[in-house]
Amino acid sequence: MKLYEFFNVSDDSRKKPDPHFDHISAEEKQKMADDVFWFILDHDALHKEYVLPVVGQLKSQIEDPKFDREKFNKQWAPMVSKGCSLFYKKEKLSKDPKNLFDDKLKDELCKRLTDKFAEEVKDDAYQIGDHSL
Repeated sequence: MKLYEFFNVSDDSRKKPDPHFDHISAEEKQKMADDVFWFILDHDALHKEYVLPVVGQLKSQIEDPKFDREKFNKQWAPMVSKGCSLFYKKEKLSKDPKNLFDDKLKDELCKRLTDKFAEEVKDDAYQIGDHSL
């Protein structure tokens, strides 16, 4: 006898809810966006390929009084798209990725990346090797 059978727990209640379907709550959607955000930040290959060049551009543009964050957010779009694709494969999600990672989610991720790295650039905390950007 299995433990869940002993406690009279149905098989359906043991399954983890799949947060990748339309009937999920706003909290669950936000959690998925957070998971993708941290996945992108922690992915070394994405960081090397995309973050280093974009942070250099951010450093040079952020001091300009005409700096437009909304326009700059689009600089992160290739990294966010690739990160979403890698996250989809890693988590073995089943729903269509175009529905999971819609434009709204991608725009939010781009904005969060700009906010995160703008703070680091302003604090002069972002360094490459022995040199700060």
